[in-house]
Amino acid sequence: MATFLKVLAFFICTILGHQCSDITSDSTNITGDSTNNTLYVRESILSRRKGTLEQNKNIHGEERLKNVILRDKNMSVSDDSVCKIHELTVDCSKRLLKEINSSWFPDSTDVIFLNDNLLTRLANSTFSHLIHLTYLDLSNNEISQIDLLAFDSLTSLRYLSLRYNVISFKAVSPNILKPLNNLQQLDLIQQPIAEKCDVPVWIFQSLNQLRSLAVGTNSSILYFGSEFLNFKNLATLEITGSTQYVTEASFKNVNKLKELVIRDMLIKYVDDKVFVQLKSLTVLKMHFVVIDLQRVLALLWPFTGREMSLILFQGITTTLAIPDPTKNGFLTKKDFMYLTDICLNTFTMIECNIYYITADAFRNRTTWDRCLRNVYISGNPLIGSTVALFPLALLQNLTTAVVGNTMRSCQSFSPFPNVNFKENYFFQNISLVGLSDFQRKFEKDFKVTEANKYLREKNNNGNLTFDTLDGIIYIYVSKNLLSWVSQRLLPDVTLQQDITFRGADNMQYLDISDSGFHTFTGHIRGLSSVKTAIISGNDLSFLSEYFLDPFSGLENLVVSKCQLNRIFFALKSDRVFQNTTKLKELDPSENYLNALSKGMYSRNSGLIYLGLSDNQFKDIPFDFKFTPNLKILDFSNNIITTLTAETTKALDVLHEKNGGFELKLSGNILSCGCRDLPFLHWLNSTLVRLDNNRNYTCMSKDGERTNTLAFSDLESLWRQCWGEFFFYIAIITLCLYVIGVVLIFLMLKNKTFLVSYFLQLFGNFKLHTRLDYKTDVYIGYSDEDYRFPCMELREHLERNLRLSTFILDRDLLASLDKASGIVDAINSCWRVLLVCSKSFLKDEAWSMFTIRSAMYAQSPDNPARIVIMVHKSCLSLLPKELLSVVNDENIIIVPEWKINYTMSETLRTRLSA
Repeated sequence: MATFLKVLAFFICTILGHQCSDITSDSTNITGDSTNNTLYVRESILSRRKGTLEQNKNIHGEERLKNVILRDKNMSVSDDSVCKIHELTVDCSKRLLKEINSSWFPDSTDVIFLNDNLLTRLANSTFSHLIHLTYLDLSNNEISQIDLLAFDSLTSLRYLSLRYNVISFKAVSPNILKPLNNLQQLDLIQQPIAEKCDVPVWIFQSLNQLRSLAVGTNSSILYFGSEFLNFKNLATLEITGSTQYVTEASFKNVNKLKELVIRDMLIKYVDDKVFVQLKSLTVLKMHFVVIDLQRVLALLWPFTGREMSLILFQGITTTLAIPDPTKNGFLTKKDFMYLTDICLNTFTMIECNIYYITADAFRNRTTWDRCLRNVYISGNPLIGSTVALFPLALLQNLTTAVVGNTMRSCQSFSPFPNVNFKENYFFQNISLVGLSDFQRKFEKDFKVTEANKYLREKNNNGNLTFDTLDGIIYIYVSKNLLSWVSQRLLPDVTLQQDITFRGADNMQYLDISDSGFHTFTGHIRGLSSVKTAIISGNDLSFLSEYFLDPFSGLENLVVSKCQLNRIFFALKSDRVFQNTTKLKELDPSENYLNALSKGMYSRNSGLIYLGLSDNQFKDIPFDFKFTPNLKILDFSNNIITTLTAETTKALDVLHEKNGGFELKLSGNILSCGCRDLPFLHWLNSTLVRLDNNRNYTCMSKDGERTNTLAFSDLESLWRQCWGEFFFYIAIITLCLYVIGVVLIFLMLKNKTFLVSYFLQLFGNFKLHTRLDYKTDVYIGYSDEDYRFPCMELREHLERNLRLSTFILDRDLLASLDKASGIVDAINSCWRVLLVCSKSFLKDEAWSMFTIRSAMYAQSPDNPARIVIMVHKSCLSLLPKELLSVVNDENIIIVPEWKINYTMSETLRTRLSA
């Protein structure tokens, strides 16, 4: 027996998804004792629902959590406190605090949140100065010690939560809560690891104003003693613990309760008259209690004919796997006979492992027709019996219906056969994968007979839930129905037929997400008032361009993960949304779209939110001029690398026009190259609100993966990108400048040569030759240094080079004026050879005259007329004006005044050419 229980526990643990090594290794944990096994199952349930328990606190806690969210939006952090302070509220939650400093709380503080920390002790007088405090949350800590005066002076406190700590109330002073004489709501439920003992009544017996109490009870039999008769205002009671037996007398002394919450308990026995004493009860909540739901439904008979606001069943089951329909998880009309006779405002049944609901289960709807406003039936692994839930839509006063989330992710279904709708109905042929042979036969026989029979009969109001006429499917719903949610309800449904809804004139919210809807090619009529439609998770690969035309009132549409045809949307997406002119929010994310048709959203100018995440867009696929009211654009997880200047400008305009704009780009690998400098600058400077703290993954110009924050110093990046380019520009500019200067210098120096060249190139101008002149060479020299030019140089020119020469001392006629003779001689010579000795350049009176006469004689027809022979020591003495007209090639520098071979060859080339 012990081995069997061990294996059973291991199976349960595996189903829950927990580690089971401790169970398999230590057989003493699971014994044959049924009590130990029961406790283990309870601990498994608690562990499985730990996250849910924190969210499913009492109704006051839920309202408080909502208020916290609102308050946090405007909170700021004080300089001398670790907490957020806003007006009279101090939020110290989730800060890993191990102790409390009373200086954190101003004297006027009204609300304090200290939940979700690591506090272990509440010291004396910690809150003694807070005489105006009305709300104190100390839940989810490790508090084990509370000093006697910990709550001293808190006379105004209305709400106190010590939930989920490890307090042993046996060691707590009986007067610990005595100062709280105005306390109305008290939560004392502790963690499962805390000492398992009932909270002594004397701890809170002085709290005469108490209206709401949450406690743990660990006695084997649940019983609230006569002491509770003193709590005349007690209206809400929440209980949990290891109690296993509930009797008729359990609630005898708290019979004025209006709300009863039972959570996280394993109940072995419950009396049939357990609720007889609760004559004022209007709210009954049961969360994760190990008991058959059929048994609980049978206990509701005392409430028949009474008005109640809420009955909630969550996790009410003894089965953690697929139920056995011969034992549990199977609900019939008999099981609902008491429930449907209660004038109930809201009914909730979620995660109760209901396997099958018979088609006639809700046939008796007279009372509910008059009273029920909201129904939530979801999270149950229903297979094939969802047809029973649809008559709920006919309840005359029903406003909200949530009847989905029945399919599990591991559940598979075969396609529905193409059969007559009215004869077989498209919801009933769900495959029976994973069931036993008995279950298969049971399901097949019962489903076909009962479901078809029910669909052919009229309900109590004389109306059919479904009907077919001339090939059109008519679906009837209540005229007061505002919201219908069928999430994860149907496995395979085609919408290629025309469907008309009757009575849905006021329906505003429709959710059919994560179901098996496909082939959206039919006409859906009667839903023109729907404002919000969630179709995510269905197959819209076959979508007609006119499908959304009847949804003229649509404001919010979610078609995420719908396998939208990218080619169809690239061509026809503007037509699909042509008639949905009131759209404010649109989410076609996770569809691998890469383009939208031209003019997309041209009829949707009212769009405020657009979610295009998880697609394959390379850029913004629409024109912002069509979305003037857009405030949020989600482009995360696409393949965008950069945004153009035109796009960023349009985003800035939207931000300024609409008082704010949010752009989400996370998940895109952006480009951080040199061409993206304007975009990176925009990321750092724009007022548009960006996600991920403006830090995105990007590829640098070197192809390395980095992030945009690494490029916050744009000046440095600019230098990296353009520094080399402008360096080269500077070098080229400098070179051009130098070349220009050189060219100007050469032009000025060789002006005559250049003029001669262009005259020859563009005109009929011809250069003179030696034959055009009377004498070949005019030798200019100094009278003081006459020996070299008149003797050695002249003889070499005349004898060796065969050139005729003119020497002033020999050839000038005595009758001529010397100046005129020099000018005439120079003009009649082919070349003018100036022997520039020191005395010629410095001391000779006629040297400058000879130089100037030679300069004037040089012309374009003979540009190389002047040849200078200068001693190397006299270079600096050459006149600048002479250098400006003589080519460097015509300046012969000699180390000494003596004819050698080099000088001879130089003279030959300069004087003979």
